[in-house]
Amino acid sequence: VLFGSVMLTVLKMILRGLLLVTLVLSVTDAFLPRRHLQHKILHLDWPANCGVSYFQPNTVGRIVSGYEARPHSWPWQVSLQVRPRGSKKFVHVCGGTIIHKNWIITAAHCFQKGKAEDAANWRVILGKHRLNRSESTEKMYRVKRIYRHERFRYPHLNELDYDIALVKPVEEIQSSRFIHYACLPKRENPLRPGHSCWVTGWGDTRGGKQDISLADVLNQAKLPVIDFKTCKQKKFWGDRVRDSMICAGLRDTHGPPAACQGDSGGPLLCQVGREKWEVHGVVSFGPIGCTVENKPSVFTRISAYIPWIEATRIRDFFLH
Repeated sequence: VLFGSVMLTVLKMILRGLLLVTLVLSVTDAFLPRRHLQHKILHLDWPANCGVSYFQPNTVGRIVSGYEARPHSWPWQVSLQVRPRGSKKFVHVCGGTIIHKNWIITAAHCFQKGKAEDAANWRVILGKHRLNRSESTEKMYRVKRIYRHERFRYPHLNELDYDIALVKPVEEIQSSRFIHYACLPKRENPLRPGHSCWVTGWGDTRGGKQDISLADVLNQAKLPVIDFKTCKQKKFWGDRVRDSMICAGLRDTHGPPAACQGDSGGPLLCQVGREKWEVHGVVSFGPIGCTVENKPSVFTRISAYIPWIEATRIRDFFLH
């Protein structure tokens, strides 16, 4: 009888929690513009010690081009790898960012080369600096589930709205000096034009239109945020950009390279205070050739998708 009473109490608590989440999601969705959903829904156990790197990134001085990152100074960087059909070898296709012990955030379009439903063909490598060499710091995790945003329609529609996905590893991610979590943006607070952020990845180092040459080491580049109205001009990206996106980079071709093939899904990182790093963007798209005048890199703006991220976590919880 006592056991039955306890189970009934637990069930009621779960149902009440689900009702609260549903109610808050409904209120949030009803009263706020879809592309400006505020960070007001129920927060789960996001790591409080996020955004701090044991090995400080080298971000001082004037940066005139992308360059090799200090090893393990971006401990939330992920290599998302797929095993092509008929092959036993995994290959790097995208970057990603650790945001929780159970979650990695990346781009939805990364799963065009493999079926998102077949998680067994995917894995994530963490704690890595040299992409093509085995390192004592790295950890490999198999993928349990992949959640692409339900409204992502590329390539059926020639647009990259809702280009965001969550990856859940089979096992919990163990934090260390080499593997850690980035912070999510705390609120809907658009970055000011000119704010300097950083993009990291193993993407194409030559910017070629055909042959892609992935970097052997993790690279980083400093990219200033571009005003949305400017990025929406016809000579820039026009109607291809939405207010759920961030544009970052230089207007000419003489500055830092933009994000390139192989960087997709990786982070746009902006520092908060002196230590904390927040992942404000997910590398989404850019010009063919990577560095083209008036064609900055475009990122999915994570702050616009916080409600979706937390709703997805809640939905996943009830799949156990």
